[in-house]
Amino acid sequence: MAEQTKPWVEKRLPVSAALQTHVAGLLKPRDLPYSATLGVLITGAVAFLVASGLVLSVYYDPAHAFDSVQFITREVNYGWLIKGFHATGTTMLFATVYLVFFRALLSREYKAPGEIVWFLKILMLLTLLLVGWLGYTLADGADSYWSLNDAALTASRLDGLPGAVGIWFFGGPETAGTLARMAVLHAALAFAVFLVLAIHYAAKRAIALAPARPVALHPYYTSQYFVSFCVFALIFAILVFFAPHLGQNPLNLAAPSGLVVPDAVSPPWYLLPEAGLANAGGGPLAHIIAFIAAFAVLAALPWLDRSAPGTPPSGRARFLTYLLALDLIGLCLTQTAIPSALSSILAAIFIAWYFLHFLVLTPLVTASEPK
Repeated sequence: MAEQTKPWVEKRLPVSAALQTHVAGLLKPRDLPYSATLGVLITGAVAFLVASGLVLSVYYDPAHAFDSVQFITREVNYGWLIKGFHATGTTMLFATVYLVFFRALLSREYKAPGEIVWFLKILMLLTLLLVGWLGYTLADGADSYWSLNDAALTASRLDGLPGAVGIWFFGGPETAGTLARMAVLHAALAFAVFLVLAIHYAAKRAIALAPARPVALHPYYTSQYFVSFCVFALIFAILVFFAPHLGQNPLNLAAPSGLVVPDAVSPPWYLLPEAGLANAGGGPLAHIIAFIAAFAVLAALPWLDRSAPGTPPSGRARFLTYLLALDLIGLCLTQTAIPSALSSILAAIFIAWYFLHFLVLTPLVTASEPK
């Protein structure tokens, strides 16, 4: 019966033909590196986080956020495991995204005709950062409570368009309903990530050159995806069971108090680079401007890089990219250190190097490369 109805269904809904054309039979160039599987891992990680987040949302109560998180961890069957899956999945997702950006900088994927794909990568990172910060505030621990409180209070004090956007986003200074708003936005933006990923995938397909020696995606590359997934899953399992709180501030495991302010509000590791760059400003509005400037130089990279499209990076350009990665790691370390004069000076040096890399060194080094 199934064999008889299959042609009838396929004629009206050609799912099998579409899968064969766009997935299994998709032509790829030979000898792609394993780093080419990072996009699939990101898509899978986002889907996993949405699924685990939906399970957690069944038991989450924004009106008693911290208590509901403790209830999930201690009372719900395997709640500790689902919560660990969600937290570790976030860590793995951001680690993969940052690797994608590092690979793009090393291979100059942002050069023509890849500008739109590069912009979509930046949009994906911005969306994920916002989703990640919203999820961090939903824990309502001592650290995330004050992070949300400071952000909502600062936004309510801004004038003009930034203040209007802040009031719309937070609903004014933090109230009992603020976490409920954050939960809705966290879920809505999580689904928006899928839309950004789909557009990014379509844009990347549109500019892809026909491979000289093509091979089908299946089974040539599905086996490679399987190996990458196994390595990803192994690291994921190790972190879930042995380091579920990796990169998180231990203060966030304590209940919040409106009378006790932490010495320093330190977000999870995946928000540290952007938090450090935003701290280049001296006030609330300056923080926003510094954050926008940090991503503006990324968006301008296709034009700051003076090399010819398709030119592989020189040894000096690659060396600068590795230095940039070390610079951002150092900036993250200064954000987790106890505030001091030394940490402030080091943070200023790391921030200055970040902008120097894009605005000065990149144009100079790439302009001297042979065209």
